[in-house]
Amino acid sequence: MKRHFSSISALLGLASINTHTYASAAAYHTSNSDDLPPANAAAARPAPLKGFLTSPEWHTGGYANPQYYNDPESTMEFYYIGLSDVMTGMTSFPGFDTVVEPRIAASASRGKHAILRFYMDYPRPAGSYVSHTPQFLIDDYNLQMTPWSSVDLNAVGSSPDYSDENLKTALANFAAALGNRYDGDNRVGYIQVGLLGFWGEWHTWTEDPATHSWIPDATKTALIDAFDAAFETTQIQIRYPHWYAVGANQRQGLGLHDDSFAHSTIDEGVYGAPMSWFFWSQVQASAATDFWMSGAMGGEVRPELQATIFDDNYAAGTQYKQDFGLCAETTHATYMLDYYAFATSYSGNALASARAASDQMGYAFRLAEVSVAEGSDGGTVDITASVIQDGIAPFYYDLSLELSCPDGYSGTVGGVDDIVSEGSTASFTFTAVPATSTCLSSLGFSLSSSYALAGASVKFAQGVSDGEVVEVSLPLPPTSPPTPQPTSVVTSSPTKNPTPLPTFSPTSPPTTLPTELPTAQPTPIPSAPPTALPTAQPTSTPSEPPTAMPTSPPTHAPTPMEPITPSPTNNPTTPPTTSPVVAHKTIVCGRGDIEDKPCAEGLKDTAPIDEMHEVRCCRDCTGINCKKPWKRKCATFDSDLYARSKVSGVCKVGTFAEAVDFCRNSANDDSSRLCTPLEVENSCAKGTGCNFDKEQVW
Repeated sequence: MKRHFSSISALLGLASINTHTYASAAAYHTSNSDDLPPANAAAARPAPLKGFLTSPEWHTGGYANPQYYNDPESTMEFYYIGLSDVMTGMTSFPGFDTVVEPRIAASASRGKHAILRFYMDYPRPAGSYVSHTPQFLIDDYNLQMTPWSSVDLNAVGSSPDYSDENLKTALANFAAALGNRYDGDNRVGYIQVGLLGFWGEWHTWTEDPATHSWIPDATKTALIDAFDAAFETTQIQIRYPHWYAVGANQRQGLGLHDDSFAHSTIDEGVYGAPMSWFFWSQVQASAATDFWMSGAMGGEVRPELQATIFDDNYAAGTQYKQDFGLCAETTHATYMLDYYAFATSYSGNALASARAASDQMGYAFRLAEVSVAEGSDGGTVDITASVIQDGIAPFYYDLSLELSCPDGYSGTVGGVDDIVSEGSTASFTFTAVPATSTCLSSLGFSLSSSYALAGASVKFAQGVSDGEVVEVSLPLPPTSPPTPQPTSVVTSSPTKNPTPLPTFSPTSPPTTLPTELPTAQPTPIPSAPPTALPTAQPTSTPSEPPTAMPTSPPTHAPTPMEPITPSPTNNPTTPPTTSPVVAHKTIVCGRGDIEDKPCAEGLKDTAPIDEMHEVRCCRDCTGINCKKPWKRKCATFDSDLYARSKVSGVCKVGTFAEAVDFCRNSANDDSSRLCTPLEVENSCAKGTGCNFDKEQVW
C-alpha cells in the first residue's frame, strides 16, 4: 500500500502522479470538472476508517448493544482492553477468543471497524483501581510492582518494573501473537501499541518527578520492534513521536495518536514561551512532520473541550483551547475520539461544525477528468479517469478504481491509495471497454477496498447526494473518413458505371496454354544415327543405340571418405563427471550484523543454490510511494531501500532461483527484487516479519 520519506516532500509540489496510465490513442473526447458531478464532502458519508468515534463500553448496552447517538456518523469503535484479560502465560492468550474477538465481531456486525489499545496501568480513583498487569508475571517471574497516587490526576495505580526482562519478553510475545491473529484482518482499522505507562500512553507523569523516568527507552524500542515485526498490513500507532520509529527511522504503517487533541497539540504562540512538550512541537523536534504519509494520525479530543469545541463562542486560539480545524490540518488527522458527540450530541451550528470537522479528517477522493480514445481492438474504447485526493490524509489500505456499464463490462485498476498528499492526482486507464451507446451513455465509477466492510463502501466526495457511484456519459467514437485509395478487395457487386478508359495494352508475355492445333507440317527428314562414342561436344543429332551389355557390376561396399580404424579402442575415454558443478550464493543472518544478537550459524556463509533457505525481498523506492507491508529499516545505509518478508500471506523458504522469482513478484511493478547480501548485512531487512531475523536468508 509504499510511502517514501526522503524524497516524498518533492512530490507535494506535483500536480499529477501518472503512475497508472496506459499507452493508448489520442482522446477524441474529454469530460472535465465542469462536466462531472460537483465536489461534495457530504456525499462520502459515512466514510470508513475516518472521522469521529466513541467506545461502545462508555455507553449503555456495552459492546454487544451500545446505545449512543450517531451524528456525526461513526464508522469505527474504540476498545481499551486490559492485558491481564487476554494473557495468562508467556505464550497463553485465551482472551483473544473470550474478550477481543467478541468485541471486534460486534463492531463489524454494525459495519464499524475496531480500534484496539491494550494497557496494564489504568489510573482510577482510590477504591476503584484494578491492575491489569498479568498476574503470572508477578507470581512466576517475581515482577516488581510500584503503587503510586496523584493528587493532580485524582487517581491511584500500580506500575510494573518496565525494565524487567521477563516483562519485555512477555510484551514481545503478546505483540507477535496479536499480529499473528489480527494482522490484515479488515475488521480492525488501527491498533494503538499502548501497554506502557498510564492508560497505555507511554508516560508516567505525576506531580512527582521521580515517576517520569519509569519507562526505560530500551523497553520502548523493543516494543516498537515487536509490533513493527508483527504487523505488516494493519496500521499501528504510538502516543508520542519516538526517535526509533519516526523521522529518520520512520517505520512503514506506524502513525501517532494525540490524546489531548486541541488542548496541547500545536503551539500558537500565546503561552509566553515555547511549549516544547506539546504534541506537534515534539513531532517537529523529531523531524517527523511527514509521518502521516506512512501512518495514520488519530487520538482523542481533550475531554474537557469536547462539549464546547464546536460552539460559536469557543475561544479558539487562546491558551489550551486550540482550533480543531487548524490542529487537524497541521497534524493531518484521520480520526478522533469524542465521547460527548455520541453521549450527549451536538445541535444547531455546533452539529454542523462537527459534521464539517468529521468530513475534514482523512481522505476525500473525486473524479477530476474522464477522457476516451478509440481502442486497439475494433468496437472498443480506452477510458482514462483522473482521480484527485482532496483530503488532508491518504487512505491507508488498498484502494482501487472500478468501472462498470450495463453491457456487462467491469474493470478494476489499483493504486488509488498511492495518491498521498492533498491536491495530488493520478490517472487510471481501462482498456477494451465496449464502444456501444448502452455502455458509454451509462458508465459508473466507484471505489473498492478489501478493507471495506459489507455495506460500508468507500465513496467519492462528489455528487448531489451519494458518492458511492459517479455516473458519466461519453460519446461514441467518430465515424472513420473515406480512405484516399480504393480498397484492394473486390466488391461483391459490379460498379454502377464502367471504367472511363480501356486498358492500355495487352499483357506482354504469351499465354501459357498450348495452341489449339498442331503445327502445319512435320520435319522433312529424321535425325542422323548416333555416334559409337560420345563426342566432345554434343552432336546436332541423336547418339548411336545403347550398348548391348551393362557396365561392370557395382562394388560390394561404398568407398569410405576417410580410412576406417581397424578396430575400436581398447578402453573408453575418461568417464564423465559424476555430477555437475553446483553454483554457490551468499546467505546472511536475517537481522544483519548485530553483534549482541547473532544468528546461531553466524553472520554469513555460502550455500549451494539448490539448498533451501529463508527469503527476504527488497525494493528501491526512489520516487515511489512505498507503504506497508514494505518497511524502511536502514535509513542511514540507504534511505530509499524498503524490505518485506511475507508476500500474500506466504513466508518463503526455497532455492535461490525460487527466491529470486518470489521477490520479483512481491510488488505490482518491476521495482522489487531479492535483497543483496550487503543490504541484509546492514540490517535492511531486519524485523520485516516471518521470524526470519535469526535465520540465514538468501
